[in-house]
Amino acid sequence: MSLRALLCAALILVPGIARAEDVPDTAWPRDGRAACPALTACCVPDQEECVHPAVARALLAGVSIGHFGAGLAIFAAGDGNDKGDPLGALVGVGIIGSAGSLIGLFAGLLSPRGETRLPDRIRRPTLSVGVRPGGSSTLDERVPYGLTVSVDPTIRLNAEVTLQPHAGIAIDLGRSAAVDPRAEPGGAFSVGLTSHRTRISTGAELAVRVPYPLALPRPLYAGRVEVRWKPWFELRRRVLQPGTTARQLVGHTALYAAFGMRWHVSPRQRFTVYVGPRFDRLTYSDPGTLKPRLGPGAFGSLYTEARWQLDIPFSPLGRRATSVTGRLDIAYTHSNLDGRGFDVGAIIGFFGPIDVRFDLRIRKVGSPVALQLGAGYRIATDGGPSLTVGLVTPTLGMPR
Repeated sequence: MSLRALLCAALILVPGIARAEDVPDTAWPRDGRAACPALTACCVPDQEECVHPAVARALLAGVSIGHFGAGLAIFAAGDGNDKGDPLGALVGVGIIGSAGSLIGLFAGLLSPRGETRLPDRIRRPTLSVGVRPGGSSTLDERVPYGLTVSVDPTIRLNAEVTLQPHAGIAIDLGRSAAVDPRAEPGGAFSVGLTSHRTRISTGAELAVRVPYPLALPRPLYAGRVEVRWKPWFELRRRVLQPGTTARQLVGHTALYAAFGMRWHVSPRQRFTVYVGPRFDRLTYSDPGTLKPRLGPGAFGSLYTEARWQLDIPFSPLGRRATSVTGRLDIAYTHSNLDGRGFDVGAIIGFFGPIDVRFDLRIRKVGSPVALQLGAGYRIATDGGPSLTVGLVTPTLGMPR
């Protein structure tokens, strides 16, 4: 890990905590719609922490703009920029934090009677199946649909600690085809490379609730914080066939060790950041065989993930026979693992992709299981839409 990467990690993970004078305690009604007005400090029913949404969002915006400005300034002044530069992570974190605070402001203003924590807050479903639509706008190219299957149970170890293991697989439903850019007589393009991709992933997310108010007599109602750890392992396998020659295997093994925090900016808004190193090892085969050979191992780019989430209640549980809740999720991922990202003018390959996603959870009153639907779009040079269908089962371990 270079000094530059460590500096970026420190800037990302330590946003700071503000402090203010004592604010008089206030008794709030238990009706959730009036529990947390947007412009006043509040204590949400069934949640002992108090938060001032407007102050918390302003603090998030200030920190995010600082990250964005620092990233751009050092990025522009540096002379060693390359793909996956960790300074791009500062820019990405700043974009997500600033956008989240702005959208959260409008969401708060559109809910003048306030907000409270949803009893059935959306998380990753226990079992999900997803489809990544294929297709390409390039003439004669072919990109197949992709299928993803994942298992993500939620385990509550105690009142302060939650663990969510993960196992998943993603596979192309066919072979992709890239064309030779040199046109043949008649204007047709011949296929230059076909490939088939498979990805296997496993890991977990561990969340530890930090005692509030962090030993301060009276913080500025900035919302509670969770410390998080996300060890992750990925095995990517790609079978290549250049033209009509023999097939060849290229594999990539990646091990992540990301640490981070989740900031509950308001009862329905959260900002999450992960930062950590990644260890890579390549495998490959000789042309004409699929028998893998181990290549050298090395540290990859600094991994960074920034995520902002907003809970949206449609039909609260108990008021109707069916509960319907939604969640808007905006995320930036910086890893330079597969080359996916977005470009700005002449700045090509430095920034990772941005994912926008909306999930909807439907649960019958009294039912231990729920249906969860999701639709997303990846903003990247080769991004596109995705759809998922999931089944939610009860949380294992200790009850809250």
